[in-house]
Amino acid sequence: MKAVILTRVSSKEQEDRLSLDAQSTRLIEYAKRKNLEIIKSFQIVESSTQGDRKKFKEVIDFIKKQKEPIALLADAVDRVQRSFKESVMLDDLVRKEKLELHFYRENMIIGKTASAMNVMQWDFAVMGAKSYVLQLSENVKRSLEFKANNGELGGAAPVGYENYHDEFGKSKIRFHPVYAPLVKQMFEMYSLGRMSLKELAHFAELHHIVGRKGIVLTASTIHTMIKNPFYYGVMKWKGVLRPHVYPPLISQELWERCQDVRMGVKAADKPFKYGEKEFLYKGLIKCANTGKICPCELKRERLSYVVCFDKQGKRKYIPEQDITDQIAYILHTIKIPDEIIASLHEHLKASKESEIRFREAELQKLQADLTRTLNRIDRLCNLYLDGEITKEDYLIKNNSLINDREKLKAQIDGHSSADDGFNRIVCELVDIARNAWDIFIKSPNTAAKRSLIKFIIRTMELDEGNLGFELNFPFNKLSNFGKCDNSENAKIRTAKNNVKTKGCYQNNNPYQIWLPLLDSLRTRHEEMKVLESQLHYLKQTNPLFFVRP
Repeated sequence: MKAVILTRVSSKEQEDRLSLDAQSTRLIEYAKRKNLEIIKSFQIVESSTQGDRKKFKEVIDFIKKQKEPIALLADAVDRVQRSFKESVMLDDLVRKEKLELHFYRENMIIGKTASAMNVMQWDFAVMGAKSYVLQLSENVKRSLEFKANNGELGGAAPVGYENYHDEFGKSKIRFHPVYAPLVKQMFEMYSLGRMSLKELAHFAELHHIVGRKGIVLTASTIHTMIKNPFYYGVMKWKGVLRPHVYPPLISQELWERCQDVRMGVKAADKPFKYGEKEFLYKGLIKCANTGKICPCELKRERLSYVVCFDKQGKRKYIPEQDITDQIAYILHTIKIPDEIIASLHEHLKASKESEIRFREAELQKLQADLTRTLNRIDRLCNLYLDGEITKEDYLIKNNSLINDREKLKAQIDGHSSADDGFNRIVCELVDIARNAWDIFIKSPNTAAKRSLIKFIIRTMELDEGNLGFELNFPFNKLSNFGKCDNSENAKIRTAKNNVKTKGCYQNNNPYQIWLPLLDSLRTRHEEMKVLESQLHYLKQTNPLFFVRP
């Protein structure tokens, strides 16, 4: 009789314990003792309880194609099946004399002439295999439930964290030494509303951030990361948010800002379709009368228009060049004359000394607060050990003091690790303010222009050809710089007047505007951290923004 060998393990991890080669060796010896001719061997790595069992179906299809009965040799019943769903199909083949089952460990043969006792033994073996799977499933569920109740995550850590085993062999989760700060930067950049998921995927690729099994992060993967509350200190278990025991990577406030951006995804964040012209202003401008995104259209296969609507709902076609002229005018208002740059740098250098004195004073105060908090924790512990307070009161007050301790430590670490980051950020902002107009006018790179617009301009609104705008921080603080009068010199070319911009009438001293701005920036730590992340990405993708003459 001809025979087919079937060996199976559920996963790659099981190959060491349930070696496919060891199973094959036993079955080959068995075939020799039974005088069976082996015509084919199948080695399968798949679960018997999940999925469609495609590999197992290939074995059955091969047996069905044979013109004579085939003996299927398996190491044990559970190598063939762990439920009764395959029993009907296998029993039908046995009754048609197409198949004879040989189970090595159970010393069982199921053929057409098998007795009722043998068939019952087969059923009991299947029941035992199924019972084992169910029991294993229950154990896993109980283990995961226990972990969740204790604030532990059962499974792979999200990107930015890593799984490891401590000295006792217990599974733990900690920050990934390389990915954690980069993932935090991704959240900070996304919270600005200026970067799409596709751009974040590009950022991840630039920094070689990968997910499980070394898989490159896609926009879809990053979307899932952005939604995951694990990063700010809670995890979702059975639809319920529970606090976990691992250190949060970001604040809840930052996470919520990211959700606001995610729920209000702009058309600007959507990728271009294949074969579609890459319009410069696609998704960036809203119509003032309808509140909807202004579509971009191509006429005569070469002329680009931005479409808005008047108050009666009639379409107005505004040439793309009209919008470009108006944005160039906006960028010109924040441009800093070269003679002012040296004065700003001198101001930064002089203010560095006062910054150092302030930092030393703050560190001294924070250290004193930390010492007091640690002493309170020690006194509270002594009160509890002496029986002067209840366990419940001790835990409540101790947790409160521990939170205070961690906050103080974080503040101390922030001051201690402070460097020239502020000066660097300001210098890079100055570079952008100085180069933005030239790059926007001269560069043929559409992607660079879009990045520049989204970095500087928060919103744009088109009212029958006239562009209204709101600048991003900190450029919105320069709104008094470069005010223009209503003279002919300040006009912008539109479809109505056909007059080009001749320049910007500057009636304010930029040095007087920038110095107060620099002082106000020092106290806005959160905005500066986000700016640093955004500038870092811009520097890598568009280095021309930071070129100095």
